[in-house]
Amino acid sequence: MELATVLDRLAVDALVTEYARAVAGGDPEVCRPLCVPGAVLDDPVLDARKGAEGQAVPRQRGSDKGPRPYQHLIVNRKVTFERREGEVGDLAVVDADFVTPMRSNGPGRIADTVRGGRYRIRGVRTAEGWRLSEVVAEEVWQGGAPPAGGN
Repeated sequence: MELATVLDRLAVDALVTEYARAVAGGDPEVCRPLCVPGAVLDDPVLDARKGAEGQAVPRQRGSDKGPRPYQHLIVNRKVTFERREGEVGDLAVVDADFVTPMRSNGPGRIADTVRGGRYRIRGVRTAEGWRLSEVVAEEVWQGGAPPAGGN
């Protein structure tokens, strides 16, 4: 493996880690600097879905207006590079799993939930470095404990 490929893998891995940290904040706009213009974010954990022009559109959260205490872990990452214009490494594809433990605090109740699924993340090399061009998440499972003191 060439040094340039190793450096690209490290850069793409860092980009995915920054995305995971942004998702944990729960605001699609925080992800903008990580993306190329027109990037598609389709991520139920982020509460974003594809808009008409591929823009992230926040989902309606109902009465849940407070902070959402959780972590978002993107694990088991497999990074591959695709050819573009005869060059290797201009496009990156990351297949990964995610696990998101969450705590919902409501009046007089605490509930724990864990969600898991898979990502297909595409990145592109730009003059500013690697950026996300598409993030598609599929939630595969969800489980949790009932609210403390709940019914």
